[in-house]
Amino acid sequence: MTKNSVDSSIPAVVNPVGTTDAFGNHYILGRVIQDFPYAERRCPYCEHKLVIANAVHDNDSIEHYKAVYIDANKDCPVFDMKAQQCYAKIYYSSSYAAHRFENVKFPVKRWEQEELYTIYQ
Repeated sequence: MTKNSVDSSIPAVVNPVGTTDAFGNHYILGRVIQDFPYAERRCPYCEHKLVIANAVHDNDSIEHYKAVYIDANKDCPVFDMKAQQCYAKIYYSSSYAAHRFENVKFPVKRWEQEELYTIYQ
């Protein structure tokens, strides 16, 4: 294999909403749209309202989206400051969004640290 050739066993994937690596993994930065009517979700452990940490919307129909919700409630039984873990949920606004964004991964900044991210899919 030459330096500029691509292994044909790795599928060529084009991701219109971000970048795609050589293995077909899609990564985007995402964006939370201010004042957008996101669905409200609650933590199943403490009933605290979840906060949207990141989202990706369809370019043509923004009502179709994938979002990561997190629970920042320090009193939640699954919140663990030492392990830096909290309850998180992936939410799709529609079956179209689930199909469109199922392979899309995006980062969520963690614990107010500039360079620490969790990748959600």
